[in-house]
Order: sequence, then C-alpha cells, then structure tokens
Amino acid sequence: MEKHAGSGDEALRAISPETEIYLEESALLEMDTAQLGGVGRASRSTKAVLAERARFFLVERLVTQGREQAKSAFTVRLDGAGAAAELASRAVARAYSRQSFSSRITGNAPCKGHSACDALVSECAQVDAVPSLCARHAEAALIHEAAIGRIAGEQILKLRTLGLSQAEAEQAIIEGFLS
Repeated sequence: MEKHAGSGDEALRAISPETEIYLEESALLEMDTAQLGGVGRASRSTKAVLAERARFFLVERLVTQGREQAKSAFTVRLDGAGAAAELASRAVARAYSRQSFSSRITGNAPCKGHSACDALVSECAQVDAVPSLCARHAEAALIHEAAIGRIAGEQILKLRTLGLSQAEAEQAIIEGFLS
C-alpha cells in the first residue's frame, strides 16, 4: 500500500511521489491510488520492471477541481516471459483544472500489457491522455485505450426524474464512475 498526503494552504499543496518497482520472478503487486481533490499540484511518476511471470496491477482514481493540476506518468518494462501489467486511470476534471496522463508499456518478452485511461471533463477543465506501447518481442501482446468525454445528459435526466437535483445527479454519476 502506498499513501501520499499534501498539507498546508490548498493553493500551495503539492505532492510529487516517485515510485520505482522491481518485481522478481512470479512476484505480484497491486496498487490503488486516489487523489480526490484538495491538492493544488500533483506530479506522480511510477516506474516498474517485471521479471518472468511477475504481475503488476495499478488503479488510479483522480479528481481535480478549481485550478488544480495533476500529472501522472507510468512507465512499465515487461522483461520476463509471462510478465503482465494492467494500468487503469479513472479521472474527473472540473472547473479550470488540468490533468495529464501518460503511460508507456514496453514488452521485451512474451508478455501481456494493458493501459486504460477514462476521464470525465466538465466546464473549462482540460485532460490529456497519452498512452504508448513498444513491442520489442514478437509475442508481446500490448493494448491501450483512452476515452475522454463529458457526463451524458441522458444519465443526468434519468437521475433527475428519480428526484435528484442536478448536483446530486452529477455526484452520483462521478462516484459510480470512480468506483
């Protein structure tokens, strides 16, 4: 488990964790990270190298609002036969906030890698998603997905007909999206 906390005046709160992971043969690591607002600037760097049959699963949940900025950079090297990595980012950007997500998975052996970034954007927020794959072996199976959009109006309408306010409907959709 990895936890990071920012403190001080919200506008000045900053976190910049750098994580290096080396998974030996048949090792397993599951990471679950969350930043749900309150940090003015965040810059996350995670690098992983996987040996034979090692597995790495990472889930990132991120919410920015106001003028907050968040940058996530994930670099994974699949060096061993049977190594596997799964990277998933679920993000919500509101107001004037900015987010940047980049992932790079390199397959140097018969391996499997998957990177997915899904983001919801509202108001004047900005999100950049840059997935990258490098196959250095003929049996490296690598996939990436990225989807950025806004909350669908029909979802809000349906929840409003059930008695929720606009804000309550948006919050319910966001909570469901992040879980």
